[in-house]
Amino acid sequence: MNREARCIHENGFFHVMVQGINKKYIFEKNIDKEEYLSLMLRYIKKFKITLLAYCIMDNHAHLLIYAEEVYEMSKYMRVVNSIFAQNYNRANDRVGYVFRDRFNSQYIDNRDYLLKCLKYIHMNPVKANMVKKPEDYKYSTYSSFLKRDGIIDDNVIELLFDNQGNYLREMMAIPDEEIEVMDIDREQENFMVAVKNYIINNGTDLKSIKEDKKMLKDFCNYLVIKKRYKQIQVADLLNCDIKKIYYVIKKIKETKSSPSEKVEM
Repeated sequence: MNREARCIHENGFFHVMVQGINKKYIFEKNIDKEEYLSLMLRYIKKFKITLLAYCIMDNHAHLLIYAEEVYEMSKYMRVVNSIFAQNYNRANDRVGYVFRDRFNSQYIDNRDYLLKCLKYIHMNPVKANMVKKPEDYKYSTYSSFLKRDGIIDDNVIELLFDNQGNYLREMMAIPDEEIEVMDIDREQENFMVAVKNYIINNGTDLKSIKEDKKMLKDFCNYLVIKKRYKQIQVADLLNCDIKKIYYVIKKIKETKSSPSEKVEM
């Protein structure tokens, strides 16, 4: 199976963003960037994920992750963020939330979007006028792509680009205006509008949906199958384990593919 075909499955490539609560500059100091990077790298092997790219800015960070199972990505981010938050609070003599949310993520379902995401991540410090060229920024993977060191090796290049040739030229050739519209916050706002519409149209509420198996199945079918939002967004919304949503979606897909469900003409 080629790489592009793998991208369109529920499990695959994810663009993840974490942000300081109230957009606080939690990574403003280099020591904090290095701490977060150290945690990211330390827990890669503990979970079934591949960290493909990252960029740690002053008040947020972007990651590109490949995961065979979506809940492995969720567990990885939860551990990294939780430990960083504990250390950050201890070092700064503070209590309370450090991150705005646990994290936001976008599922990447095609190769064009994947390449746009890669450029978007690496151009963040240039757009913020922190450096003139992406390779000048210390806390991103751009230089690693140039040198093929750190987390970037032939397997990562193959997974992302399907080749060992001019992969960076392919990524950087994408027009800047095409990456301007990549906005995780905007997607989350659209998601919440879809949730609100569903609740109004069906005369229900999130508590009832979470507790009723049939309602949960219909809710997941609407948001994940029809609207193509992510399982992890639904799990976070309902404050439940991602595995629960994963198995609900799995059952829905199995039912749809069952011969007994086909309508006789």
